[in-house]
Amino acid sequence: MTTPTLPTDSTFPQAGDKALTLALSLAQAEKAIHDFTAGQVDAIVDPAGRTYLLRPAQEHLREEVQRLRAILESSGDGITVVNRGGLIVSQSRTASRMLGFETGEQIGRSVFDLVDPGELHQFYSVFFNVIEGFRADAVAEFHLLARNGSYRAIEATVSKLQDPVQMCVVLTCRDVSVRRPAHEESIRREVVLAGALLDRDRFLAVLSHELRVPLSPIRLGLDLLDGEELSPDAHSSLRMVRRNLDLQAHLLDDLMDFTTLGQQKVRLRSAAIDAHEAIRLVLEICRSDLTAARIEVRLDLRAVENVVLADPVRLKQVLWNLVKNAVKFSPPDSRITVSTTDQTSGWLTIEVADEGMGIEPALLAVVFDSFRQGDPASAPRNDGMGLGLFIAKGMTEAHGGTLTVHSEGRGKGATFRLAIPTAPANRATVV
Repeated sequence: MTTPTLPTDSTFPQAGDKALTLALSLAQAEKAIHDFTAGQVDAIVDPAGRTYLLRPAQEHLREEVQRLRAILESSGDGITVVNRGGLIVSQSRTASRMLGFETGEQIGRSVFDLVDPGELHQFYSVFFNVIEGFRADAVAEFHLLARNGSYRAIEATVSKLQDPVQMCVVLTCRDVSVRRPAHEESIRREVVLAGALLDRDRFLAVLSHELRVPLSPIRLGLDLLDGEELSPDAHSSLRMVRRNLDLQAHLLDDLMDFTTLGQQKVRLRSAAIDAHEAIRLVLEICRSDLTAARIEVRLDLRAVENVVLADPVRLKQVLWNLVKNAVKFSPPDSRITVSTTDQTSGWLTIEVADEGMGIEPALLAVVFDSFRQGDPASAPRNDGMGLGLFIAKGMTEAHGGTLTVHSEGRGKGATFRLAIPTAPANRATVV
């Protein structure tokens, strides 16, 4: 075991042989420092004879260094430490390989020589703002020179190293060049999909228009036949034709609204509307459906601030869709409750609750999707295209409102909650 002894006053050179002994002392000091840093010194003995063991501390320090190095190298990010002058003083294996260099090959090189010249000004700004303490850290993307002469896209988090010895900056780098092709392909697919959706919406708009054109002369012919003296069977057939004609017109309206919402071309003519009167009017329109289905309607219109700012036609369309949906999925001799509250200032909440078949938890997330139909076996009166709730939600959001649904599950009914902003108190109301 090597145990150097600290010098006492008697070991220092005298004036007569000062030069010779000074050179000897320097050589001994250099050897002691070398042995100490190389781990060859086990202990130090001071002039008083006290011994200080170094080996355990050296082993612990060495283990800590190895552990920290292992943690650093296991990171997927490359770590580069740069001093105030821009020289690389430390670099992880990942950072070196990211640019095709051997480990430690770039130490002592200026990081400014590696940055793409066209981006150097931006890099300077980020680097010096962080090292001077104007910013705690920053994220920047730039290109660094690789060993093969190409420039690789790098995203780096730039932060100041808390080192009392020298002021440094840590670059935590990620190679984004490998992600860009996939990102660009994703963007390309989104553009293609958007174009396909636009083509689909245009097609549906044209189809809706072209199918609507023959309806007018058919309706005119039915009106003329209604004035004729016909047999009861003929009149029954005419009523059946008219019902199907009305259904066809409604489906075409849904298609047109679907394309309008998809292209974000909803046009609203807002006015102050008495929501309670709008609800009563819609229920009156749906009276025949409610009577045929033997469904009772209970009104609980308790809101005081019941005037909303909305398009009269579109709001009634939303309410009509909600009531029709409740009728569709409710059994005979059940009840639909329509209620209003204004507990949240500036908002009116309208709820349409039924006692029908309910909604499975897994289906709640897709209730408002377009072209979604319920289970045909459980919804025998489902004669639409699955656009009613999609249109109701889209029209509600166009008004700045929300439309949500809640159900405890199959057989427990469903509640649709419409929230819409109320109108200023001084606005006149229309229905």
